[in-house]
Amino acid sequence: MDDNQRVMQIFQAHREINKAFFQLLLKAANQHNITPVQLVVLGKLAEHPNMRLSDLSDRMSLGNSTTSGIIDRMVKAGFVSRERTESDRRAITLNLTDKGVELRKATEATRMTLLHPLLQLSEPDQREWLRIQQDIIRIIKQV
Repeated sequence: MDDNQRVMQIFQAHREINKAFFQLLLKAANQHNITPVQLVVLGKLAEHPNMRLSDLSDRMSLGNSTTSGIIDRMVKAGFVSRERTESDRRAITLNLTDKGVELRKATEATRMTLLHPLLQLSEPDQREWLRIQQDIIRIIKQV
């Protein structure tokens, strides 16, 4: 096998793992009648309360208009609230509502249940896999 074939084999394996993780994310989201993107928004807002729309867009690598549409639907569903800041009445921050917090807890529990089978890997294999992933990230960032 030549170098190009080996590189493509590594790349393809990564794509397959990414696809499998996305399928689990989709399954978790579907079980709670939300989209995978909405599931990610729940996580981001749980981790970073009082986030501005532009910051959320950056963290999700989405455009402001796309993120705004997602937030509009989540506000309408009662999962997210928009609040004006005290320091700048023009600025609006985003927060999970009580309903959004409960949904976040439920989706996180579902996600963890779906991911728990990863522990079938032995602890040494888990450590080795994480080490390899970190090496790949380091190598790619150097390019």
